[in-house]
Amino acid sequence: MILRRATAADAHAIADLHAESWRATYRGSFRDDFLDGPVFEERRRAWQARLTAVADADTVLVLLAEEHDALQAFVCVVLDADPLWGALVDNLHVSPARKGRGYGRRLLADAAAWVEQKRPGSRVHLWVHEHNGAARGFYDHLGGTAADRATHVGPEGSQVTAIRYVWDAASRIHGSL
Repeated sequence: MILRRATAADAHAIADLHAESWRATYRGSFRDDFLDGPVFEERRRAWQARLTAVADADTVLVLLAEEHDALQAFVCVVLDADPLWGALVDNLHVSPARKGRGYGRRLLADAAAWVEQKRPGSRVHLWVHEHNGAARGFYDHLGGTAADRATHVGPEGSQVTAIRYVWDAASRIHGSL
């Protein structure tokens, strides 16, 4: 496994993995016509815009995990995303074929170490779809605490119940891996 920071040139590979992950995980949350149709193009536009906007940002980390010259997983973290909850793990996606092989743990550990270096003692939070039991189990195992829930609007307009998981300090994520 090779880890490296993403560049704007990685937008399509990230978007394709993101869309593939959504297709495998978000049936029942997002509309099927979206997942079976424009999800890839929507994610490509979103990631091209995001990576172009944060090219020189020191407050956003997009870290890729590659193996055999192919993207297998990625994480995106935003420092200071919320004054109360701290840094936001905005995305953590692993190729469905690679789940359970340590990619998510490794990326989350490196992201937590980055947050701790940049903002010692910062809290970390993320949102996970309520119905995504596998991800919730993963975050529970890593010591995350379910702090609240909210309704989010999906990219195609669906209403999704999400749960905020929180760690009181980035070092607690890293220490539990």
